[in-house]
Amino acid sequence: MYIILAQNEDIHADAVLYYLKQNGADVKRFDIAYLFDEYGSVEYEKHRQKISIEIGTSSGRLLFPNGDIISSDDIEGIFCRSFYFPKARDESSTADQLATAEIRCALRGFFSLVPETCIWINNPYIEDKVDNKIYQHHCALQHGLYVPDTLITNDAAKVKAFYNKHHGHIIIKQLSDISIIDEKPITTAEGYRDYEFKGFYTSKVNASDLDNLNDYFGQGCAPALFQEELLKKSELRATVVGNKIFSYRIYSQENVKSLTDFRHVDDLKTESCQLDMDTEAKILKLISSWKINFAAVDLVETIDGRIVFLEANVVGNWLWLELNKNGSDIAKAISDLLLNKH
Repeated sequence: MYIILAQNEDIHADAVLYYLKQNGADVKRFDIAYLFDEYGSVEYEKHRQKISIEIGTSSGRLLFPNGDIISSDDIEGIFCRSFYFPKARDESSTADQLATAEIRCALRGFFSLVPETCIWINNPYIEDKVDNKIYQHHCALQHGLYVPDTLITNDAAKVKAFYNKHHGHIIIKQLSDISIIDEKPITTAEGYRDYEFKGFYTSKVNASDLDNLNDYFGQGCAPALFQEELLKKSELRATVVGNKIFSYRIYSQENVKSLTDFRHVDDLKTESCQLDMDTEAKILKLISSWKINFAAVDLVETIDGRIVFLEANVVGNWLWLELNKNGSDIAKAISDLLLNKH
């Protein structure tokens, strides 16, 4: 049996589900968020799922009212796109907050029972450590990859010194997740209940910004991530699935809006490409050292020919890179890896 943990509207999960079913696999798809009342009363009541967990000597069984049963011993592979557990609203009663915590604990407990032979893409218990830019940069350097000169600080004086060190060519980027989830549910234009994602784009630091650093840091003393500004030829996205790499060049430097952060433009030119063997080998060893099976690795190709590691998104998207393909090579590779066909 194979499990897909993903939000109901996740098209990447749809793609992997398609290839698993093409191979005749027994697949169950599960959106964890629908077990939580905080997801939104209308959607929650429509999709509400009651569960029971029976614990045996070496396994557990997850039971649903419709008769579905998932035994932890039967799970051969899990494609985990979302292991997100909504938190109770601030205005929730103590009882509701406790209930939310209990659901979270129950599900995390059940999925910790899956056998060691189960293939996770990726194991969320491991992702918690891996999904951190500081840790990733440290590991990338250990594996011989180029990494931008980086400073994490809430000290205005250190930022100014870093700015001068790089002759005024530095950027500021978000240290935490690209998208921070606002726990207050919203209703989308299509009528779905969802959560709002917040964050900020990577931006250049100008001389005028230095005068406002004390005010910026004084708002909460949160550190920020500063890096040397790289002279880019293009950007690269290397999606790792097991021991395979699917690389694409992103022509971010052809549009003034995407020079610093390509996420500003949705329709940039992209094309499949091949990384040099040395860089591929280092990336594969890096991802393997983290004991995960999937990562979308962001790289920069500099004008002087270096390939520089920026970060690895452990739940990165890929379909936007395959728009001109008939099907998805990456989704098929994920399916093959789950089915042990690699």
